[in-house]
Amino acid sequence: MARRALLERLTIVDPNMGQVMTMRTLAGMQTYLLQVAFWLTLVLGGLALVLTLSGLFSVLSYLVEQRTKEIGVRMALGATTRHVAGVVLSQCVRPVGFGMIAGTGLAAALAVVLRSTPAAAQVGDLVHVFDAPAYAVSLLCIVTACALAALIPALRAARIDPIATLRQD
Repeated sequence: MARRALLERLTIVDPNMGQVMTMRTLAGMQTYLLQVAFWLTLVLGGLALVLTLSGLFSVLSYLVEQRTKEIGVRMALGATTRHVAGVVLSQCVRPVGFGMIAGTGLAAALAVVLRSTPAAAQVGDLVHVFDAPAYAVSLLCIVTACALAALIPALRAARIDPIATLRQD
């Protein structure tokens, strides 16, 4: 009601004044664009994390499956399931550690490069690219996925009969 009355009075003063927007409407339009960008970033980041975790799980599972014969020999010589799982985990730590260090360094370097561009400098004030909890949570997810990726096939291989594993070609 008040908007219509204001619009009528302003049109009398200036006939070209056809659109009156409140500050709430303007602020809503600005926050809408940020909300769209937030959700788009969240979905793409989640998708990247899921693809990373599934890729790591697949590669490490394949590498452990390739060592089934070695695990069978260890079991035949008296190794326990716990010992076999520990050996597999300890041998997976080095490549995963190198990958995490390289990935974290590359992500930080990319953040620095992106913040140096004029378009991203404005967004850099709103988004914290060096968010330590975000880095910690993503690294924890990757470490957990790698541990499961190595443990699940190792425990499966350790449960089978060593003689059947050795006969298998």
